[in-house]
Amino acid sequence: LLNVMLHLVPGDPAVMILGPRATPELIEQTRVSMGLDKPMAVQLLTFFGNILRGDLGEDVFTGRAVTDIVLGGLPYTIALITVAIVWAAAMGIPLGAYSAIRRNSWIDRITGILSVGTISIPSFVMALYGVLIFSVWLGWLPAIGAGEGFADQAEHLILPAFAVGVSWVGYIARIVRASMLEVMGEQHVRMARAFGLRERRIVTGYVLRIAVLPAVTLIGAGVAHLFSAAVFVEV
Repeated sequence: LLNVMLHLVPGDPAVMILGPRATPELIEQTRVSMGLDKPMAVQLLTFFGNILRGDLGEDVFTGRAVTDIVLGGLPYTIALITVAIVWAAAMGIPLGAYSAIRRNSWIDRITGILSVGTISIPSFVMALYGVLIFSVWLGWLPAIGAGEGFADQAEHLILPAFAVGVSWVGYIARIVRASMLEVMGEQHVRMARAFGLRERRIVTGYVLRIAVLPAVTLIGAGVAHLFSAAVFVEV
């Protein structure tokens, strides 16, 4: 089934690489050099065999090994994901907790609107407007590159980390709010109130410790997602 689906996809990779003006001889030479003239089963076996050896092939435009490109960008990608998730959690957890404590208040409604809004807006849209406002119009932050030195790299991380992490603020805030509301209605919380414990101690010592566990699970899923969706490279 996979072979059939791959054959049904229109277009020739050699033509896409060389362009429409390439001669038939050059196209055929490229197909042979890339192994595209072989049966699909052989191509798949060769591809997965190379993966097992750590060979991801070469970039058709630069000629560099794909493995070197991936490993070269990995430290920057890890830094981007770490900063994005940390600031998203630092904003989302307090927002969700305060929204649950002040349920149905105007703060809760505003937090809900902002959470849904940040979830709905794609990261690339936030990135484009961030570059337009803070790099082009105001000139406060760099638009591209990874920077040199700790301070410069931290400055270069602000815009991409904001764009990548802003939607996760909404996710984390919503799940913390829902989890806290559920925990606040449980028996042990009502018993703590009956014993006369202060509300702040109940929230921080009992409710939030339990309610934050689903957020931790979500953060782990977010890290896995960002590893497949976010790449930060040095330019």
